[in-house]
Amino acid sequence: METEEFGDLPWMTEEIKNQIRHRNKIVKNKDIESLFLLDNSDFSIALYEILSKQCDFKPFVLNHAQRVLFLSMLIENAGQADSILSFLQEYYSEYANEVVGALKEIGATKSAEFIKQAIELLPQDGSWFFDNADENSENLMVKLDSEFSNYPDGPMRDLYRKYAEIHRNEI
Repeated sequence: METEEFGDLPWMTEEIKNQIRHRNKIVKNKDIESLFLLDNSDFSIALYEILSKQCDFKPFVLNHAQRVLFLSMLIENAGQADSILSFLQEYYSEYANEVVGALKEIGATKSAEFIKQAIELLPQDGSWFFDNADENSENLMVKLDSEFSNYPDGPMRDLYRKYAEIHRNEI
């Protein structure tokens, strides 16, 4: 069972395993009280998992506070795992402008500005960015992606926590 649960990860201490088990239990039970007792890193991981399960990656089913957090988390994930362009044109293009407001609402104003500038580079007709982009706009998109991914507003997990604390009853 131990090997199945965590795979063959010899570096993973029993303390880390217990922390993950605890976080997974909070997610499974959607235990909001215990969620708010986690440190900011585990809090943001668990909150993202709770919201993902709740909406099945369809943000429109979430209430406003949940949606703000979820969209902010999605754009952060895109920026870290792939690029902001993947969020803006592939996976969640219908939320491109809304994510700017979501980032502002959680206090990530510099990040919001980078995303707004990236949106302005997108073709108005909805066509693929690279089909019409010149070297300057491609370089600018890469720069905006990099600037966004460097956390200009500080750690996002701290912003998520602060926003969630204010909107705790809506989470």
